[in-house]
Amino acid sequence: MKKYYTLLFIFGLVYLAGCTAAQKGGEASEKKEPYIAYTVPANGQTKVLRTGIFFIEMHFSKDMDPITKDFFIITVKGRRIEGRLYWINGRTLQFRPDNVLEPNTIYECRLTDGYSMYREKLRERPYIWSFTTGP
Repeated sequence: MKKYYTLLFIFGLVYLAGCTAAQKGGEASEKKEPYIAYTVPANGQTKVLRTGIFFIEMHFSKDMDPITKDFFIITVKGRRIEGRLYWINGRTLQFRPDNVLEPNTIYECRLTDGYSMYREKLRERPYIWSFTTGP
C-alpha cells in the first residue's frame, strides 16, 4: 500500500510540473528562431525509394521567406545533385532532383546560413542530414 501512495505522489508531481511548463508556454514556444521541425527522408533513413515521384522536404517551425531557396545542397560522393526547389507552403520547402538517384547510395543534404525567416536566421546553421537510397 505504501508503494501505491508513493507512485501516486510521484505521478502528481510529474503532472503538476507538466501543467506549469504548459502555462509558461512550454519549451517549443520559447524557441524564437525558426528551426527544422523534420525532414523527409529523415536523418539516417535507409532504403529510401528513389523512383516514381521522389522529393526531399524540409519542414520549418515558422513561415519562412519564400525568396530564400538557393541555400539547399544535396551531394553524393562530393558531387552536387541538380534539381528544383519549390515552396509548398510557408513552412515546407521541397527539392525534386532532375535525375533518378543512384541505388544503395548515401546522400548528404545541407541547409546553409542563407535560409531565413523574414528577419530571423535559421537556428541550426548549417543543418545537415543524410539518407541512403534503396536498390
